Amino acid sequence: MGRYIPWIVVLIVFFTYGKTVHANDEGNNVIGTIQTLNTYTVYESPSIESNILVLGTSNTQLSVLGIEQGFYKVNLEGIQGFIKIEEASPNFTGEIKQFQVTAPSVPVFERKNGKLIQVSSFSEGSIWPRMQSSAGYHVASLDGKTLYIPIQGTFFTSQPAPSEKPPKSQYPIVLISEEEVPVYLSNEKALGTVRKGQRVTIIGMQDGKAIINYFGLIGLVELSKFIHIDYLNPKKNLSLDEVSYLMNLTAALYPEFTKLQQIGKSVEGRPIYAIRLGNGKKEVLFDASMHAREHMTTNVLMEMLDAYSANYVRNTIYGGYNVKKTLDQVSIWFVPMLNPDGVTLVQNGAKSLKNSDYLLRINGGSTNFFRWKANGRGVDLNENFEAQWSQIKSIIKKPSYQKYKGPKVFSEPESIALRNFINSHDFKAYLSYHSSGQVLYWFQYQKGIQAARDLKFAKQISKITGYKVINPLYIKGSGASTDWFIDTKKMPALTVEISPFSGEKPVPLKNWDKVWQQNHKVGLFTASQAISF
Repeated sequence: MGRYIPWIVVLIVFFTYGKTVHANDEGNNVIGTIQTLNTYTVYESPSIESNILVLGTSNTQLSVLGIEQGFYKVNLEGIQGFIKIEEASPNFTGEIKQFQVTAPSVPVFERKNGKLIQVSSFSEGSIWPRMQSSAGYHVASLDGKTLYIPIQGTFFTSQPAPSEKPPKSQYPIVLISEEEVPVYLSNEKALGTVRKGQRVTIIGMQDGKAIINYFGLIGLVELSKFIHIDYLNPKKNLSLDEVSYLMNLTAALYPEFTKLQQIGKSVEGRPIYAIRLGNGKKEVLFDASMHAREHMTTNVLMEMLDAYSANYVRNTIYGGYNVKKTLDQVSIWFVPMLNPDGVTLVQNGAKSLKNSDYLLRINGGSTNFFRWKANGRGVDLNENFEAQWSQIKSIIKKPSYQKYKGPKVFSEPESIALRNFINSHDFKAYLSYHSSGQVLYWFQYQKGIQAARDLKFAKQISKITGYKVINPLYIKGSGASTDWFIDTKKMPALTVEISPFSGEKPVPLKNWDKVWQQNHKVGLFTASQAISF
């Protein structure tokens, strides 16, 4: 069948001059009325390729029986047909408290300095509350904002608008959209869009998607469509929950150049994560918080991850380094919290761990665990690696807040996790962050070319940080992770002690600014040097 109806059917041309034409409503379900444009076309079916039934030549009010595929279904004096949605506007009254989007999308505006500025778009099928109509717009108050949505492209609905209110965010993070991003309800129904270049606060994650506050509703968006500027406040104590959240967020934001891996669990089953930054085939390793009270070292690694990833995605210079170019040659793996039980104990006390009574006994009955260095059962992880472990001379023979080497080498799940992770890679350098003292330990009986290379590397890091390189210590027996790495991998490793001595307690937060200033380039420098290792 061609575009026009066969000659046996009469083509009706309406000259209505503002006339109201109602359907014979008896037996029909009228869902509302529309006002057409001055010219409009009524088709036989919801397609402009179908036969034309009516050519309207004046603004006309019509009753609507339904909406199908972008058309209003109408009945004109017994003739049923379809009018394109864009050729008419629905007639809303003050009693109608919600509307449904019937066009593929409708723009959403806010009034700023007397002008309507588009801030978003609502998607087809989404339902929204309204207060009133004004000059061709719905006026809606959503999440404290007064919004204006064109009436054309919407229609009446008796269905209620969604009411899933967003939760309060524990770790809110502002991201920027790289393109127009669809927003969905939790049932995968389209809500609207985030415009390109818009700043959006991420308030959580759900099934790999980010949760946002979308005009007072829970909205889900694909994280990989966004980039960040600065997601971390490092001048505070970072909990395992926040560190885990930020690592998962980073991996979801940047799957093209990151990889998140759980490398093991702690004594009490808390996850130990590693995350790769960069696409370089060569790799270096950084870890932190092996000792519980030294949890400021976690902040150092997380701030590196934050700053380096933000500059990688923008292909910008940071600390004098082209971040993307550097990390596409040598990737950095970060293990920001090797001892999650111990850090949780120091930050939150014995009640935060399952074996609290046991830990209180080890701690002499004191509820103050600020001095605690060990893991969740009193083993010092940096005494538990194999570097002549059996020759360690220690007066500590049982679980303690520090210096107990464990019942056997690699007795602890945390040290086993790090050992296995290292053995599964070919790391060209390894830096383990500790505190305090502002010194660098590098020596484990290296000789010849290996010793010269490793000492040179230590002196270069010393020049960046201002930390003193410790002269060789000829001490038999060690359980340190860096000593084990040097022995087994024959590659450079440093124990980096941040901050001036702070005694048997965490490094004060007031020291953070200087600590970061001293260490912000260390990761990129190490990666740049490892190209030649």
